[in-house]
Amino acid sequence: MPASVAPPHAQVGEDVRGIVAGAVMVALTERLHDTALRIRLKSVDVKSREGVAQNLEGIGEYVSATQKDWTSFRFSTRYVPGEGSATYPVLDFGQPAATFSRVLNDPVLIGELETRVCDQIAKDSGVRDVRLQFDDIQTERNPDGSLDISADARADVGVDTGRKTHIEGSYDERGRRWINVNYLFNIPDRLTGGR
Repeated sequence: MPASVAPPHAQVGEDVRGIVAGAVMVALTERLHDTALRIRLKSVDVKSREGVAQNLEGIGEYVSATQKDWTSFRFSTRYVPGEGSATYPVLDFGQPAATFSRVLNDPVLIGELETRVCDQIAKDSGVRDVRLQFDDIQTERNPDGSLDISADARADVGVDTGRKTHIEGSYDERGRRWINVNYLFNIPDRLTGGR
């Protein structure tokens, strides 16, 4: 079933904002290695729907105990009302190009990312047969040593073939673990705030 675009500025309720805030807090704490953060969500909008799932985007701010100024960031996540939980959000700090470096794609990590995304799509869509065809893959290393992998792909989901899909994954090289993996259908460049 194709994703349906939500009406402009479709806001979520306070209960959903609370769930999303919790997921964002976990992601920020892990990404910034700071357990004393305070956050506030300025907006949480429904950008599209995928069956019962809602693709959410928003703008938030965080401040640490050692800072006075709030720092803005964008986030995107997927929320399934029946489950009352949000996926690990993709965070975009709008960092200038100088703060990360492009590196070669690691075939092993790309394979793991493909498996994780296929499993997630299969779970979300309720189908068993999911295949991905990558069109473009880029890997960047952050100052903290983590890798951000973004990819455009086409997904075959059961009989629904060739769906444009944007994929984001963050991998902690030191901890040898995936920090987050996320995908969105039919929303070009949404996860990076349209930049």
